[in-house]
Amino acid sequence: MEALRRIRSHFVLLIMIATFGALVGFLAARSIDVSRRVASAYTPPHLQQAPSVGADLVIEAYVDRTGRVWDYRVVANGQGLKDLSPQIKNLLIFTTFRPATYMGHPIAATAVMSFPKTSSERP
Repeated sequence: MEALRRIRSHFVLLIMIATFGALVGFLAARSIDVSRRVASAYTPPHLQQAPSVGADLVIEAYVDRTGRVWDYRVVANGQGLKDLSPQIKNLLIFTTFRPATYMGHPIAATAVMSFPKTSSERP
């Protein structure tokens, strides 16, 4: 009778350890899957219409959740100027983006736009 009780207790202990191991493995696999989904849940803003500015220019644009540029920063300007001409500022106002999304919802984000001068525009 004592041997039967000992076998039963070992069997219960083995089942408890196996159940705990399976639960930990399941939760670990689920957390890895969630981190992959979250990393791929962000999409950056995408320029829908590229304006032609006729200058060597790199701009960091701040895009709101509707896809409109609400502010900008000149990163590089081929002419060495820190401020833009009124025509280029006007082009930036009407530039539209497909807004960035996070988990399917539009969010504000930044986008870097590069406008190289074409060979026909070079002096």
